[in-house]
Amino acid sequence: MKRFMFLKSRDRILLSAVILAGAVLRFFRIASKSFWCDEFLAISLSRLRFSDMLGWVIRNDAHPPLFYSIVSFLFRFTQSEAGLRILPAVFGAGAILLFYLLLRQMRPKDYFLPLCLFALSPAAVLWSQTVKSYSMLTFFSLLSLLMFFSFGKTRKIVYAAGWILSALIAVYLHNYGAVILFAQAVTVFLRRKEFPLKFFLFPFLVIALGYLPYLAGPVFSQLAFVKGATHTVTNPFLRTAYAFYYFIFGETLSPLNFPLVLPGIVFFAGFLLKGLFSKRDSLQVFSTVVFITAVAMIFSVKATIPQNLIHLQPFFFAIVAAGIAGISKKWKKVASSILAVLFLIPPLYFYHAGKTYEYHDAGRLIPHRQVTRLIQAEEREGEVVIITEQKDKRFSEFFEPYSPWDWYYKGGLPVVEVSAATVTAPVEGLKHLLGEYDGFWLILNYGLAPHHWNDEVKNFFLEGKSVKMEELKLIKNYSFLDVLRGKGRAEHYLIEVYHIRKLENGE
Repeated sequence: MKRFMFLKSRDRILLSAVILAGAVLRFFRIASKSFWCDEFLAISLSRLRFSDMLGWVIRNDAHPPLFYSIVSFLFRFTQSEAGLRILPAVFGAGAILLFYLLLRQMRPKDYFLPLCLFALSPAAVLWSQTVKSYSMLTFFSLLSLLMFFSFGKTRKIVYAAGWILSALIAVYLHNYGAVILFAQAVTVFLRRKEFPLKFFLFPFLVIALGYLPYLAGPVFSQLAFVKGATHTVTNPFLRTAYAFYYFIFGETLSPLNFPLVLPGIVFFAGFLLKGLFSKRDSLQVFSTVVFITAVAMIFSVKATIPQNLIHLQPFFFAIVAAGIAGISKKWKKVASSILAVLFLIPPLYFYHAGKTYEYHDAGRLIPHRQVTRLIQAEEREGEVVIITEQKDKRFSEFFEPYSPWDWYYKGGLPVVEVSAATVTAPVEGLKHLLGEYDGFWLILNYGLAPHHWNDEVKNFFLEGKSVKMEELKLIKNYSFLDVLRGKGRAEHYLIEVYHIRKLENGE
């Protein structure tokens, strides 16, 4: 607070505007989208008893259970989108303030640009509105580093305690929280005069002992889980390039949007390289170690995806900003700073506007809530809801398998899965339904079920046996991976919904 009051009036206004804008972006329309498929993992785990949840995560998930434990507690009081997403939003907004405090301590003259970039980061905003651990991990990673540097400057016990606690929370939130701890250890080694080992050895030992119960067993089952996972893209150079892209644009700007992507990539790559070789303060050394470690993780661990590294994004921006700060002419420095911020605006707009062609995973836009409300308003007795995506059966020993459609649907019709997991061919699963029900609501997911399967289900009803009452085609999109594989840009609707009534007397 003292640092804030010493700022000039103009600087205080600009700083307040940036922090407020970043916070607003993380809360704005937080409940507008239905829960995304990955968010349902936290929801499913929250439905279990704590002991069952803990055991399931250790056996079957790639990450520690702390985040799921916190969501499980919150789940007792709210199950709405806004209620569950408030947790990542609060920590996402808090991370902006922590990054400001860190930058003001380490770079009192060059804090504004990296803070702006992080506050307006499309990826940081997205994960602050998703029931996943990433915004919380970013918060505690920044808090850990702030306490680490504060302890290095003052040697006060309170900062050592804060460092130990925040570092342990980070590694128990996500295994990749250990990257921060590793980079801190390397920084101590490289800058021994500034960070004497005799002062830092004991806190490191306490953190290691605190992490030991997890290292003693659970982490190995999770490593085995990671090794057994399948991966769409395995080339480490492509994955590194995508992580770089992701740190800038997030996942709401299409890589094929060349007028925005190409200049942005060249701009940020140039200043990243310049920043890596700029003046080396302690934050720069730490950020460089983080950057090198992130690349090493991508090359050595195939399961590493950009989301796993998103808590390192503030340090990526710190390096880029250091490169821009090295420009000698003031007008060029100001122009480059403005341009860096402007590159982030389009993907931010596309995220909140729901531009389907720009989303890397258009499944985030599936309007489960709106579609199920439509069915509830128009359903009739004797009808059935048919879905072609598989219900989640991972928790079948605890409760009935369910899909997002089951979660949102509050009507009185049965929801029946007709997928490759339940029948060998669509017709086989539909014949008995045709004889048993008079009306059908088809929800065809072209993102999670093969196109030919959805088409067979649709054609079974539309080819003379029934009459179409209503039709909805939602989220027009294409597969970027198909483009990379040379299959072309074949556009399709991700979700198709049909209301069909059986013809009287089979006519």
